[in-house]
Order: sequence, then C-alpha cells, then structure tokens
Amino acid sequence: MDIIDLTKKLISIPSQIGQTTEIENYIASCLENIPGAEVELQPVPGHGNNVIARSIHNPSNPTILINGHLDTVEICKGWTKEPLEPVIDGDKLYGLGSADMQSGIAIGLKAFEALAKLDNINIIFAGTVDEEGDSTGAFTMINNGIKADLCLIPEPSNGTLMMGCRGRVVFQVDVRGSSAHGAKPQEGVNAITEASKLVGKLKELPLLEHPQLSPGTLCILEFQGRTKTLSVPDFAQMKIDRHYVIGETKENMLDDLKKAVMKLNSPASFDISLLPQRQTPFLEPYLTENSGLTKEFCDIIGSQVTYGKSVGDYNAFAKHMPVIVFGPYGENWHGADEWVSISSIHDALAGYEKFAQHLSGEIL
Repeated sequence: MDIIDLTKKLISIPSQIGQTTEIENYIASCLENIPGAEVELQPVPGHGNNVIARSIHNPSNPTILINGHLDTVEICKGWTKEPLEPVIDGDKLYGLGSADMQSGIAIGLKAFEALAKLDNINIIFAGTVDEEGDSTGAFTMINNGIKADLCLIPEPSNGTLMMGCRGRVVFQVDVRGSSAHGAKPQEGVNAITEASKLVGKLKELPLLEHPQLSPGTLCILEFQGRTKTLSVPDFAQMKIDRHYVIGETKENMLDDLKKAVMKLNSPASFDISLLPQRQTPFLEPYLTENSGLTKEFCDIIGSQVTYGKSVGDYNAFAKHMPVIVFGPYGENWHGADEWVSISSIHDALAGYEKFAQHLSGEIL
C-alpha cells in the first residue's frame, strides 16, 4: 500500500488514548505480511497492547528499534473537518493523529519492511500505547528487557534530527486552611486565597539555562478549591507542570517550591509532592551522543540537529539506548484540524530507505 494511503487508513481507525484495540490488530496484520517478521501483542494492563515485530538474523549484530505510538489524543472542539475522515488539500493531509503520529507509524512500518530484508542488522518494530498518557507502553517494553543499539522514532520533527529533549514532572500542592462562617472570613484561613499567593510567586522560581536544550518552563495545569456552604474554604489544590533540563533535579525543583512557600509566611499549611497518581516514572531530559550507529544515521540523513521541548516515549527509551527522532512536518497536534505535510512524509521515508541502503552496502 502507498505510504499516503496507509497513513489515511491509520487515521480512519479510531485510536484515541485507551481505545486502541482496532489499530493494534490492524498494525499486527500489516506486520504479519512482512517476510521473516515475528509478531506479538504485548499486554499493557489497563491500556491495551504494544504491537511488536522482530526480525533477528544474528543476535551478535547490531539491533535497531523503530518505535511509534499507536494512540492519539481525544477529539477536541473546533474541527472544521471530520477528524477520522482523512482529507487532502494541496500538500496537507488532515485528520486526527495525521502528524502525531499516524504518518510516523506508516513510515515506521515501511522502514521496518526495508530493514528486515537485511541480514547484517536486527530490526524491531514497536507500536506502543499510552504515549499520550504516561508512556505505560514504553515502560512495559523497558521492564521486559528491550535492548537495541539505536532507537529511531518517526514522530513529527519537521525533517530534522531531534537528538535530545527536556524532561517533565508534575507537582501537586495541597493547601489547608481553617473554616469559619463566610460572613466572618477573618476568623478562618481561606485556602484558596493562600494558594493564590503561591501562584503569584511562581514566576520568581529559578529556571536553569542549558546550552542545547530550551530553558525550563512552569505551567499551572489545575487549580481547584470550593465550599458548598457559606464557609471559608479550608482546602485548595493545584497541579504544576515543570519541564526541566539537564542539571536540574526533582529534589532541587521541589526545594525551590518549598522555599517559595516559606517566603509567604502563610497561616495555611502547604503539602508539596510529586503527582502521586502517576504509575510510571516521570520522563527525564536527555541528550543522544552522535557516535557509532547514531552518527551513521545522522550522516546519511544530513539534516539539521534539533532538541525537543516536550516529552514522549523517546525520553523513556533514551535512558537505555541512543534515540533519534526523525519524522515529517505537521501542525495543530493536539488541536483542531491537525494536518501533516504529504511531501514531508515522502521525504522522511526516503531518509529511512536511504539508511537501509547504506546498511546494505549500496550507499557508502
């Protein structure tokens, strides 16, 4: 199937986070048609299945992992086109997940097929689930001992070679005041008011500069507090996203938040912790060293090296192997009228095919 037709087919399959059964089965059927591929569905409890295919010729030879996530975000408001009915307008292919990352999955399948023909390299394709959540699929693979000498991920990268990325943590702040009659607020401690004072201090928190990665950022994701009666609210809670760079630690960032609270001299109590609901480790920042097989790929592609701002499965895999993100160009990820550039899909696939030719000895 043509790469664009395959992308359109993948877009048309409902695969929002937590609803990936149909696309898991479709990807598995595609892989089963590739000669020599050994295909399995790897259970990810509560999230579906990773789809894994292996073509192992000689375990002593290098192994390449091609990874892509099967899930998309949920459908948001504002679409002017049907999200699951792909439509082409000029160079733009519209549809939910067109850029993030059904086009990348299509590229990954084609790249796996090309590399699986080579007997001097081992190749693994891994379609993971829950990337749009907590990367549970990626961590399931890691916990099951996945090993590779290079991980290639065709996430949208505008044709650049993404060789590193910031990390991310989420802090939860529980603020406890004391209740009183709402007509006599001075007799209580309003948790909402005290929590708001911390919000005003957040812009003063230090954000480390890094020579390659973008500076850290801080964003309030959630703020809530209420009372059902005419009483001073005695509880408020906020969740704070913190993207961070190499050189910062969770402990230091937590300490910075606690110092900001101390400066408030608040009568309320503040309990600050890492988001307790997360079931997988928070994703850490990384840089991939340009050497060995990684350098071969970079030299063959010959594109600009860039560094990412948000996080993905690549952060999880990067703790265990070199990772390069190389994929097409698109816009409006996680938003209405998401699209991907058709020409950039072809360009990215050509890069992977050129790498396969290099490994086969056809390109020196």
